[in-house]
Amino acid sequence: MCELLGLAFNKPVSPGLSFRGFRHRGRRNRDGWGLAAITANKATIHKEPINAEESEAAATLPDRDPLSAPLFIGHVRAASRGSVSRANTHPFSRPLGNGTFTFAHNGTLDMPRLKKTVGPGFTPEGQTDSELAMLAVLTWLGGERATRERGASAADPLSDYAALEEFLQNLNLLGPLNLLFSDGRRLFSYHDSDGYNGLAWTRREAPFCRVSLRDEDWEADLDEEKEPDQRGYVIASRPLTDGEPWTACRPGRLLVIERGTVVFGR
Repeated sequence: MCELLGLAFNKPVSPGLSFRGFRHRGRRNRDGWGLAAITANKATIHKEPINAEESEAAATLPDRDPLSAPLFIGHVRAASRGSVSRANTHPFSRPLGNGTFTFAHNGTLDMPRLKKTVGPGFTPEGQTDSELAMLAVLTWLGGERATRERGASAADPLSDYAALEEFLQNLNLLGPLNLLFSDGRRLFSYHDSDGYNGLAWTRREAPFCRVSLRDEDWEADLDEEKEPDQRGYVIASRPLTDGEPWTACRPGRLLVIERGTVVFGR
């Protein structure tokens, strides 16, 4: 089963500690790994169709190519749809306005029914249900935007959180659906309605504590990792650390984080 990682903070942060532990989850998800550093204008995506635990690039990424961004989306893949290839490795991305829409999925969806939700203007680059799920969300956004413009409303569909949550709940009828995606400004997290594979969050803010990784013999004092005014959330399929509280996401519900603060869901 694939696993997800998300970081959403009010200021740029390094993913080093979280990704250090998360990459070991390639042990059970051997078919690819990816990490997207997301800012308002672009997403820089590093990914390979190999086991993250055996990847030199994954092991050295935070040190070799220091990353800093307010938002991150990570994924380790166990292939259920599509070949083991870069095109089928998460996260996926597409242009959205002046920025990038970045997307990762955990679960397996009904491909024939899913294809019917994707508009004719979207062509997948790979063969996964996950990429099709991203295109389904973008199709919905385009349709909602057109409808609102005809009604002389400039409201951004991504800001109508209740409508977006309802759409994702309907998409969830096609199969297990855990999602992390971003428009460059916010991190959106949706947890499968049946609680498939888990999804949990922890909040980090001063005063910071000392934590230990669950997947590696490593301890860190977050006071040394974080600036005093940094605050935000880490989301993962399974808790990454001991020493700080983790809370299970609510099944079938959307969680939206902007500038380190939850603006929808809890």
